Amino acid sequence: MRPTVNLYAPEFIQDPYPFYAQLRQQAPVTRVGPHGWWAVTRYEDVVYAFKHPELFSSAGLRRQTAVATEGERLAQESIFGDQSVASVDPPDHTRLRKLINAAFTPRAIARLEARIRAITTEHLDRILDQEEFDLMADLAIPLPVIVIAEMLGVDPARRHDFKRWSDDALNVDRGTHEQSEEEITRIIHSRRALAVFFHEMIEDRRQNPRDDLISDLVRAEVENEALSAQEVFTMCITLLIAGNETTTNLIGNGTQELLEHPAALDQLRADPALIPAFLEETLRHGGPVKEMMRRTTQDVTLAGVTIPQGEIVLLMIAAANRDPAQFADPDRFDITREPHPHVAFGYGIHFCVGAPLSRLEGKVAFEELVRRLPPFTAARPQVEWHSSSLLRGLKSLPLRFTPARAAAKVA
Repeated sequence: MRPTVNLYAPEFIQDPYPFYAQLRQQAPVTRVGPHGWWAVTRYEDVVYAFKHPELFSSAGLRRQTAVATEGERLAQESIFGDQSVASVDPPDHTRLRKLINAAFTPRAIARLEARIRAITTEHLDRILDQEEFDLMADLAIPLPVIVIAEMLGVDPARRHDFKRWSDDALNVDRGTHEQSEEEITRIIHSRRALAVFFHEMIEDRRQNPRDDLISDLVRAEVENEALSAQEVFTMCITLLIAGNETTTNLIGNGTQELLEHPAALDQLRADPALIPAFLEETLRHGGPVKEMMRRTTQDVTLAGVTIPQGEIVLLMIAAANRDPAQFADPDRFDITREPHPHVAFGYGIHFCVGAPLSRLEGKVAFEELVRRLPPFTAARPQVEWHSSSLLRGLKSLPLRFTPARAAAKVA
């Protein structure tokens, strides 16, 4: 079966949803380019795969996919371990998930709201001093980075380094272009620096525990065994991912939805209580993650197609979230839509551990944004999306306040 869609094609990156609709209708389970992996696009099939980790495994994916998505040198220098909570199956997953869940309990997340609001306010104060601003650089990117850095106990003076290292660890544009030797070398050095930074913090917390997540992980025991330094490091990387990129994209994509649907922005300004529902619709309609990978443990048949054992399967959650068999008029953006059984954060045992934090940061960010920012419009006619098959996020989102606001300020 030849691939029908190249997930890294520019037209797919810019607007993947017509391709999703085509695949759902014509080939709901099919091979896709550039690597010949299998894409699953219907809601019921995606949920089935999430429900059955014994058939669709999360283990060993990093080794199997790294070279294809990053290139051999970068794959060899990956800092992602194969024993993270996202990369193992039960019973190891159950053991590690219990530990990481402790950092994201509803009570623990609720305690962060005041600090999240203060950080948001600081950034909006700076935005209000400008006539034109970039929502990504000025709010969506720094907010979750600062929050997760503070949770982990990162020195505030190292935040810029921390963000740069984080980006290079994720390398969100990987696989879409031929990277130069200079760029590969820079990314490798950056990843090594992040690993050294975390291992130094871990050793410091063993000697001088503080009130932060790394200290909690160092002290933690799972089934009466303390975590090794490598296990704590892997947990830190998992938390970094769970608390960073998803929220950045949720805030950016949500703002882009409001630009494309100004009536929704008017609704939120009139009734901020609609913001949680708006976030859920953003997660469904234009969510921050497009797909999740799995590996078949045996031959599996979905939608009449048999996927052989040992194949990489892409659970196309963005396609599932616009499946007309599950959502009425799925391409319509409707912040009053109910119910909302989307799979933007996954489903089942690997449901995103950072989802409660992402939702809280999004809620606070948009509460303050609609409350404090005067009317704004796009400053550029086109937006540029990150060239990733995995993530759906904007590189930048230049905005400007309306002329009426500017005139009032001058007066």
